[in-house]
Amino acid sequence: MKRNLRFWTWYTWEGIQAVVLVLAILLVISAVGASRLELASLAALAPAYLLLAAGLCIIMLNYGTQVVYIPLLISLGETRRNIFLGYHYYRALIIAVAMGTSALLWALVPGELSALGLRNIPSILAVLVTASALGSIIGTIYARWKWVATVLLVLVFGSFGGVGGFSVAGGGEDVAHLIEKGAQAMASFPWWLGVTALLALAADMAFQWFLLRRQEVKL
Repeated sequence: MKRNLRFWTWYTWEGIQAVVLVLAILLVISAVGASRLELASLAALAPAYLLLAAGLCIIMLNYGTQVVYIPLLISLGETRRNIFLGYHYYRALIIAVAMGTSALLWALVPGELSALGLRNIPSILAVLVTASALGSIIGTIYARWKWVATVLLVLVFGSFGGVGGFSVAGGGEDVAHLIEKGAQAMASFPWWLGVTALLALAADMAFQWFLLRRQEVKL
């Protein structure tokens, strides 16, 4: 179990590096697209971009994990129980790091956007759990029905690409305004968001365990 824990901790560290890279790209896009964006506003917006980058990377890493790493671990003799627990441990860890860092940055940068971000911590958690479950389900589907997962991936990454394109065309200030409006709408933590996160996580865990127990060992 200790070996399993070390592996997934290392895998989380690799994922965090990808999150930082995506965050840097989003910040550069915002700075280039908005000449009037003040440094204070960008600092308050950076945690939101960090959470967006975390959601994107979780989806991407879950997809790759289901296709590459889980079959590899099974072929090396790791138990399915340890794989299942370690897989969910890494997702919980990367979400906790992203949320903790964002909350700390918002606390250090006072302002209306930062205050909104801190009030939205429960909603942010629900969104990230839903995004993580979505990525895991897509990866699990790919193991059996590749064309279905490909269509879902195009839709998901196309949406993120649209956000990036809007950042360049409309400017970082427009993105900040949209993020602020969305944060205001979710500040009261809508009940349906919590239910969606719980249902997505339950469906993900059940579906993954069902397929994991029947996955063949490939040498």
